Amino acid sequence: MTGPNKQPLAAEFDLMMARAGVPVPTGWRAGAIASYAELSALIGLLRSADRPVSSEPSAVYRMPKESGG
Repeated sequence: MTGPNKQPLAAEFDLMMARAGVPVPTGWRAGAIASYAELSALIGLLRSADRPVSSEPSAVYRMPKESGG
C-alpha cells in the first residue's frame, strides 16, 4: 500500500479495530491494513447505487418445489 492515503487509511483501520476491541499483532498490522484497503475498494463494486439490494447473492434464493408423493 503506497500513496497519499496510506496514513488516513491506517488511522481508520486502527480506530475501527479499537472500537471493535480486536487486538492486531504488530507483525500482522501492515498486511491487515493492506487487506482492509483492498476490501474497502471492493465495497464500491458490491454496493453500487444502481443495483437494488435484492440483486445481492445473499438476498437471492430459491426454494425447490416439493414434488407430490
